[in-house]
Amino acid sequence: MTLLGESLRLLRSRGFHPVAARAPCRAFAGSLPCAKGAVPVKLTIEDWDFLEYPRISLVDRPAFLPAVMPHVDVLGHLCYFAPGAVTLDRYDPATALAQCLDQAKAMLDRISADPDYRVGDIQSEFPAHWEYGQLALPWTVFLGDIHHEATTAGYFILTQGERKHALVTCDADEARRLAQAIGASLKPSQFRCWLLRTPVRPSVPAKMPETVKELFAWLRVWDRSLAAGVQKALGEKEYLQQAYAAFAVNTPVGWIGFGFDLNKVKCIGYANSPKRFRNYLHNAGGTQRVFRMALREVSSRFVHSRNLSFNDLFNKRVTVVGCGAVGSFVAAALVRLGAGTGKLGKLKLIDPDTLGPENLGRHALGYSALMKSKAGALREELLRQFPHSDIEAHACSAFHHAQLFGAELIVDATGEESVSELLNGLRLQRGTRTPILHVWIRGNGEAVQALWADAQGGACYRCLLTPNTRVHREERFPLLKTEPLRRTDGCRAFTPYAVSAPMHAAALAIDMVCAWLQGDPSPRFRTRSLESADVFKVKNQDPARMEACPACARP
Repeated sequence: MTLLGESLRLLRSRGFHPVAARAPCRAFAGSLPCAKGAVPVKLTIEDWDFLEYPRISLVDRPAFLPAVMPHVDVLGHLCYFAPGAVTLDRYDPATALAQCLDQAKAMLDRISADPDYRVGDIQSEFPAHWEYGQLALPWTVFLGDIHHEATTAGYFILTQGERKHALVTCDADEARRLAQAIGASLKPSQFRCWLLRTPVRPSVPAKMPETVKELFAWLRVWDRSLAAGVQKALGEKEYLQQAYAAFAVNTPVGWIGFGFDLNKVKCIGYANSPKRFRNYLHNAGGTQRVFRMALREVSSRFVHSRNLSFNDLFNKRVTVVGCGAVGSFVAAALVRLGAGTGKLGKLKLIDPDTLGPENLGRHALGYSALMKSKAGALREELLRQFPHSDIEAHACSAFHHAQLFGAELIVDATGEESVSELLNGLRLQRGTRTPILHVWIRGNGEAVQALWADAQGGACYRCLLTPNTRVHREERFPLLKTEPLRRTDGCRAFTPYAVSAPMHAAALAIDMVCAWLQGDPSPRFRTRSLESADVFKVKNQDPARMEACPACARP
């Protein structure tokens, strides 16, 4: 109660008084003393734990504030802190509220005093202003694969129960796969969406265009070539057969979409004379309202590259040998990195085994894949999540796969020394330039290691053992201080470790793949251990080739 009292005193001292609000919210009316004058606002507090910032809304817009403002939506709600930017102190709500009011005042002062800031900020976030700067929520339209030179794209309707989404794509097969992935029915539309491109950032209007005539005027100010592209489309017969004209524009700050309904009677009358209908839109028809679309990119190129600052695995061929615990998490990460996308891209999964109950506790797959081929079940699951990827499953030994080295990268996730050694030997024997990334778990999960082996002349997999014939498989870089715990299950022996271990190993491998995509996988030999692990310190390094290595030593 004391904290609430302090908050109320703070608000009273700033001229705010309580107003009606729907419980459990509390609302207060007052003004922010901005440099150019007072701005009437309403402060609404829904959450005194401040998981959500208090809402500050403009009650009235003074003349010194522009009609279109950054960080202010059509309802007047002010975004004064970016989500998560500031953590408000729930134990000192009075100070927290003061922070919010002060930040809101500073934001409005900058908007009113600095036109360059206003324009620049709106331009950088223009799609958000375009979509939500209207009272009616925009229609969400998915944007699929758009060919670089395409001028129109197909319009599809995806129906999930009572929900409907539109999809604009140049690839009908992409529409089919997406619908299947999200459990939607697919209905092709006879309509087309016109595609336009501009190198110019959107012009910031005094107010967003609401009619066709205002839209045409704004486009001319923004980019005359873009405006001409719209007029050219309106000179074609095709659009007169539609109920509305829709446009998607690729700008330097993202896609924006708009359109307007077409007068059916006029369309019939001008069916053979689209230019006359276009003239009608510039005159009496120019009062037709414009609708704005919220375009959401769903293509594989966007999904897999959005979070990266470097090129993904688009158009690359990658093979994963071993689809067990480590390989399953590696494959899942590779798909998210774009493996299997593009006309040339492909992800191959190779493993001869089936998924047994003993595997489930540390595998990416669950009971739905029990007793199925590891490679096949993993492919099914990855395609369910990412239907645009080209993924092959081979339930055979890697050494029986004729096109094993027909890839830009092989990931050896078997964790079996004998298999890794044979893969290493084949790479050297064939003189292939395809690198192999070996990754494995050490001990009972205390550490994970990975080696990038390629034709650049560094250590091969066998170089990690010393060529001392008197000591059986002596490590060149000793790691474990104690022998790992081993268990038996019938005639089979296994090494127990927690489910975190294969995730740890997969993360190490993917970090090295990302380094390769950026131009250099170095350090090529890496070790990561748990903080509590009792192991020797092994430096991450680019190990040199062993002179007496039986696999790669030069004769």
